[in-house]
Amino acid sequence: LGGKKNISDVDCCATRLRCTVHDAARINDSILKATGASGVVHKGNGVQVIYGPNVTVIKSNLEDYLEKAPDTYAEAEEAEETKQEEVKNTDTEKKVTRRIVISSPITGTAAAPDEAFAQRMMGDGAVVTPEEACVCAPEDGEVAFVFDTKHAIGYLTDSGVSLLIHVGIDTVKLNGEGFEVLVENGQKVKKGQPMLKLDLEYLKANAPSLASPILCTELEDNQRIRLLKEGPVKAGEPLFEVEVLNQD
Repeated sequence: LGGKKNISDVDCCATRLRCTVHDAARINDSILKATGASGVVHKGNGVQVIYGPNVTVIKSNLEDYLEKAPDTYAEAEEAEETKQEEVKNTDTEKKVTRRIVISSPITGTAAAPDEAFAQRMMGDGAVVTPEEACVCAPEDGEVAFVFDTKHAIGYLTDSGVSLLIHVGIDTVKLNGEGFEVLVENGQKVKKGQPMLKLDLEYLKANAPSLASPILCTELEDNQRIRLLKEGPVKAGEPLFEVEVLNQD
């Protein structure tokens, strides 16, 4: 991130470390990805580093480090080579070798995430605004974790895709009100099995938005998202697919 002196602010959402820096040119994406990040998103002097649900631990560790780190800039790495390599990789035509379909866990209205949600690179999921009061398992898989505030579920499909199903915006502030959890951490579930029951009226009255991101939290460099559905969608219908590209 360019050293302590370059960092203005540190925050996080459910899956991303969000930092504001003084000089965005000092950020080294290669080093950030080497720390386990699945992607880095730049927007002006803001940077989002995609780590997945363990991001709160990373944020805490970074804040602890910054308390005792020297107030200096990190030595700038030569970034031009990296940029040229990235351009080369982008220009190389890659073929899709596998497609993993992810179905909607929610009946409602589907859309691609906009900048307010994801400010993403290739796109890492979809958004569904619920019209029915149930969040179901999108595919056969396992409940990785349920947030204490009940507003989000981490989910691992049997096909190996890690998902975060996050109901509404800023719903963490409701401290579980408006949600009834029907599953537990580590539980194996089948596609279509109810996982959360929603009090839609309460949530509409108390959350800024019911738009609910369904995000792939650990995409590999050779994976990308293709939205399959926009507009009305029923739980269990294909929502997006993870395209796996060859790495030649």
